[in-house]
Formats: sequence, C-alpha cells, structure tokens
Amino acid sequence: MRAVQQQFFIFLGAVVVIFFVLELRMGILIDSTHRPPKPVKPRLFVTCECGYNRRLGNTMFSFAAAIGIAKVNNMTAVIEQASPLVETFHILEPVSIDVDNTMAYTSVKYSEYGRRGSAYDRGTRNLFRASGGQRSHVRLMGYFQSWRYFDNVVERVRQNFVFREHILTAARSFLSSVEPAAWKEGSIDFVRVGVHVRRGDMIRDPFFHNYGYTVATAEYFRSAMKYFAERYHYVQFVVCSDDIDWCHNNLPAAVDVGCNVNIAFSESGLANVDLAILAQCNHTVISVGSFGWWAAWLVNGTTTYYADWPRPFSKLEYHVNKDDYFPKHWIPMR
Repeated sequence: MRAVQQQFFIFLGAVVVIFFVLELRMGILIDSTHRPPKPVKPRLFVTCECGYNRRLGNTMFSFAAAIGIAKVNNMTAVIEQASPLVETFHILEPVSIDVDNTMAYTSVKYSEYGRRGSAYDRGTRNLFRASGGQRSHVRLMGYFQSWRYFDNVVERVRQNFVFREHILTAARSFLSSVEPAAWKEGSIDFVRVGVHVRRGDMIRDPFFHNYGYTVATAEYFRSAMKYFAERYHYVQFVVCSDDIDWCHNNLPAAVDVGCNVNIAFSESGLANVDLAILAQCNHTVISVGSFGWWAAWLVNGTTTYYADWPRPFSKLEYHVNKDDYFPKHWIPMR
C-alpha cells in the first residue's frame, strides 16, 4: 500500500512540474507575440553627380566611388534614373526616379571641389565625422577619380558595369566584321588590343593645354603597339577615338603591318558602343582621359598608358596623384 502511495505522489509531482514548465513556456511565447517589433533603421544613401553634363568616363568614376564609399560607411549607393549610366549598363544599385525624394530632401554635401580630383581622399572613409557627426544622406560633389575609392568593392562595380544587350550586340557585331578573313579561315588564335586615342577638344580648346592636359604622341603609340606585337604572334589592334582621321594617318605606320598584325578602326561615333568594343578586347593601349582608363579597367588585361600626362608644374598636375590614379600593374610609356 505504501509503495502505491509513493508512486502516486511521484506521478502527481511529475504532472505538476510538467504543467509548470508548459505554463512558463506558454507565458514566454505569449509574451513574445506581443513584444513590439524592433525598429528598422532607415537606410542612409550616398549619391553622386552622374548627369548628362559629364562625359561617360567621368560619370563612371563618380558612381564607382559612390559604391565604394557607401560600403565603407555602411550606407547604400543610389543613382538617378535619368543618368546615362542607366541607359548604358545594367545598374544593380538602387535607381531612383527622384533622388531628392529618396533622400527625403535632406542630405549633406561632401565636396571634392578645390581638393585633388584624381587623388584618394581618406576623409571619405568616415562621412559622419566629415559632416560634423551628423548621420544623414550624402551627396558626393566632384570627380573622385581614384581606383582606391572602390578597391574594396571591385566585383560589385564590375557587376554594375555590365553593358546592356543592344550595346554589347553592336560591339560584337563590329568586332566580328573586322576579323581578318585569313585568320577566320585558318582558325588562328589571336589577341585583340584596344587602342583609345583621346585628342578632340584637348587639341582645339586652349583651356585644356593651359590647365596642363597633354595628348599622346605618335611615338607613344608606336612604342605601345610594338610592345604587344612583339609579345603575341597574331595581334589585331582595334582603334577607337574622337579624332579617327588622325588615327588613320598615323597609327598604321606605328607597327610593321604584316600578316601577323591587323589594325581596325571604329567609326561608330557612339561613346557607349566604343567603350563596349574596347572592353571586349584582351589588352589595352590608352592615351589620356577617363574613358580610356575605364576601357582598360573593364578589360583587366595588360595596359599601357601615356606617361607624359599631365604637364609638369601645371594646375592639373596638382590634382593628380599617379599612384592613386593609375593601378600599379599598368605600364607607363612615352
């Protein structure tokens, strides 16, 4: 009889413990369902000057810098839908119809103007400190032309700069049309070297010369093109320029044109198509300017650049830090 009573009290105790545990768990669950949700911290945006008043290369620099600077500051890069970059590339970052509205009409400006446009500004690593400790949306005012701004987000920038289909189709169609027939028939393995020649307004407008801009010489192109012709058995040079007549008159003589070297000239007249053409090549010869810079960066092959830029002791030279502007593995030539 006593054994039965002991078993009953043990069973009763177990039931009480089980109910206590269940009540405790239910209380916690009920509590948690009524607990107010954690407030969602609103995103802070970084935008830049990416309008039609700028050339394509300058605009790409500004936006790539915005992506890198946003990442460092735990913010989000945003771009205006009206930007020519949206027409040219499959932009992955948020695209806003009205950036002012996206930023709730409240933002602070971080200006590069008056500083060094082609040098890295470490102040961008802490935008809040630079804006007096204020947590706010930020507008980057200026050019921000340094690879260091986006060296932390290289793959993300590349993903943003994927050409739209119609531009890529036009570029590939041109390259197919200029492939030498003899090379096609023989299935010859050849490399393409994109050559960008910037002259145009740098020749016509005295402002550029007075400020310190220079243009690459025929001697530079001779050295750069021979550099590649000596390293690869079959080479096609694909030339894009804002002065294509000068290229026709000067570049064929830059190398010994034989059966192993071919030169093709783009006559598209469209900046985004020419950039896509250059980006499809294996290596790059660039002269001056941000357009050629971006062609070389997108290719990510061997790159030569014109070393005698900018002019020594000029205003432009003050704004350029070559270590910040040119990636270390690019090759300077004269």
